[in-house]
Amino acid sequence: MKKGFTLIELMIVVVIIGILAAIAIPKFSSVKESAEMASCRSNMRSLATAMSMYYGVYNTYPANLAALTVAGAQGQGIIMENATLMHCPQAAAGVLYVYNFVAGPPISYNLACPVGAAGRPMNHGSVIDGIQSWQQ
Repeated sequence: MKKGFTLIELMIVVVIIGILAAIAIPKFSSVKESAEMASCRSNMRSLATAMSMYYGVYNTYPANLAALTVAGAQGQGIIMENATLMHCPQAAAGVLYVYNFVAGPPISYNLACPVGAAGRPMNHGSVIDGIQSWQQ
């Protein structure tokens, strides 16, 4: 008597594994998407906090994100050292957040997620004068 599995038994196992993989893989991609959205919103929240700190020191918002990385003339320290490195995880390489500053009156800013690598907006939200669109 031979020991081992028949070809039919092995094929049934392969089919079952294939069905399980077909069910599980889409679940993992949606988890990755939601993790990237959470990371993007966290980055925007950090930048908005840095904007508030900048406003507290200079009584205006910065003209661009690079201003957060420069020490002030009156001895104020750097507000956020990595502000020019923050980007959405789904954005194309080197594409930073879209930042618009309005000198006023009233002074205002708008920080938004950039267009994705495929050319489509990612709709992760925006921060306008410290108010996060996903919490309204």
